[in-house]
Amino acid sequence: MGGVSPCTGGPCATRETEPLLLTDQSTNMARSPEQSRSTILGAAERLLRKRGEGVPTLAAVAREARCAKGLVNYHFSSKDSLLAAVAEEMGRRRVDRWQAAFAGRSADAAIQATWDMILVEHQEGLANGWAALRAETHKLTVRTVNQTIALFAQSLVQAVAQLLAGMSLRPSVPVAELGWYLAAVVQGMELLLDAGGDPSELQGAYAAAWLGILSLAKPGA
Repeated sequence: MGGVSPCTGGPCATRETEPLLLTDQSTNMARSPEQSRSTILGAAERLLRKRGEGVPTLAAVAREARCAKGLVNYHFSSKDSLLAAVAEEMGRRRVDRWQAAFAGRSADAAIQATWDMILVEHQEGLANGWAALRAETHKLTVRTVNQTIALFAQSLVQAVAQLLAGMSLRPSVPVAELGWYLAAVVQGMELLLDAGGDPSELQGAYAAAWLGILSLAKPGA
């Protein structure tokens, strides 16, 4: 039959993008790309934090975010890129929160505030999330997780240096070693809490670790 092709005039040029827009509206997700991306990241992080769940599939993330899987693929080209973005966001937020826990506090107050932060992270399931991310083997995720671990440790290096300086103490070993030691202690505390360790006993062990850090400092010149 003759006549004009149904694609003449332009409608087919936007056909591939229409499902993404319709899905976004029908699920009441935020319409801006930034808000949609943030919603998907939040959904992925919630699933990662669930004990025993491991790394979620893109389909599971889409269900948690209440959107079509195609919308997840629109914002993240692969599961690897999604997990890397989640790791980056979790790491950035963690550094900010720990810096706030140290800010302007005395040694005793900082030790208490950071212990409280360990409890908060345990309650939020962050140890589960980091464990799942560390188990990933995709290059981008592995690289991003390693970078976030290094950034967290570096933030603790700076926090310990500032705390000691405020006490007029000078470390007798490189302060970087103290920061990395504290990062390892924090990770160990969260793993032990996740395994059912007694919080009161672990708090005592955490305080003892800090005594070790302070014993490696002496009055400054």
